Amino acid sequence: MSSEAPPPLRERMLGLLDPSGLMAMAIPHYIHVCIEAIKRGEVLAPITQTTRLRDEAFARFWIAFSKKNAPPPVPGVEPELKGSSALIPPLLKTASGIVLDIGPGTGSQMHLLRSPAITAIYGPEPCVGLHGDLHSKAVAEGLESKYHILKCGAASAELIPALEATSTGVVDAHKVNGSGIFDTIICVRVLCSVPQMEKTIRELYALLKPGGRVLVTEHVVNPWRTAKGSVLARVAQGVYQLLGWSFFIGDCCMDRDTEGALRKAADVDGGWESVEIERSFGWSPLPYISGVLVKKSN
Repeated sequence: MSSEAPPPLRERMLGLLDPSGLMAMAIPHYIHVCIEAIKRGEVLAPITQTTRLRDEAFARFWIAFSKKNAPPPVPGVEPELKGSSALIPPLLKTASGIVLDIGPGTGSQMHLLRSPAITAIYGPEPCVGLHGDLHSKAVAEGLESKYHILKCGAASAELIPALEATSTGVVDAHKVNGSGIFDTIICVRVLCSVPQMEKTIRELYALLKPGGRVLVTEHVVNPWRTAKGSVLARVAQGVYQLLGWSFFIGDCCMDRDTEGALRKAADVDGGWESVEIERSFGWSPLPYISGVLVKKSN
C-alpha cells in the first residue's frame, strides 16, 4: 500500500474540483462538433448520431489535453512528472516481449516503450480520431515498424480479428490451442472506459502468457470505507457522474472497482503468481491504483 501523506486540507478541497476542469475542456469540443454537424445540414445528428459526434469531440479534446499537459522535451533531461503521471514511467519501462498497449490514445507514453527487450507492440485504439497523432508519435520515437495500431477495443471479439489482420502471425498459436499471446499487457487510464470491464479483463487474462505481466495505472472508485479514502471525494465522484462525466469524457467511469476485477480475473487458475498494487491519492475524486500482476507460470 502507498505510504503517501495526504496534502494540506486546502489542497484536498481544491482537488475535489479537478475533474471539473477536464469537463470544462471537454464540453466545448462536443458543442463545437454538434454545431459543425448542423451547419453541414446534419440537423438531427446530435440526436441520431450521438455516438459518432461524441467520439469526434473526445478525440479533439484528448489531443488538446495531451498537448497541453506534455512538458516540452529537453534533450538528455527527464521531465519532472507530478501526480498520477509520476506513477507510470517506473512500470512501463519494465515492459518486455510482445506487448499489448490498451487504449494508447495519442501515444503520450510511447517514449517509455523503446526498450530493446520489447519485440512488438500492439495498440488497440477504438477512437480513430486519435490514430493520426498515435502514428506520428510512433514514427517520432523510432517505433514505426514495431508498433501496430489496431482499430478496435480491448474485447476479444474485436481484438483477435484485428490482430489477425496485421498478418504478423501473432495469433496463430492462440487460434490452434488457445495459448497466451502477450508477455506484457499495459493498462494506463483505460479500464475506466472499456465496456463490460470485468468480462474484458477476464478475456485479457486469457491472452496473457504464463508468467506474463499486467502493468496497471488506473483511477478507480474512491476507497471511502478505508482510512485512506474520503467520503467527500466519493460523493464528488457520484456528482460528476450525474453531471455527465462519462458522456463527455469518452465513457470514462469514476466508480469502478478495477483492482477487484483484476484480482478476480485469475481465479480460474487459483489466483495470480504475485500482485503488487499500491493505492495513491485516496483523498481525491481520482484516486489511483498502480502496480504489477504476474500470471502463474504453470
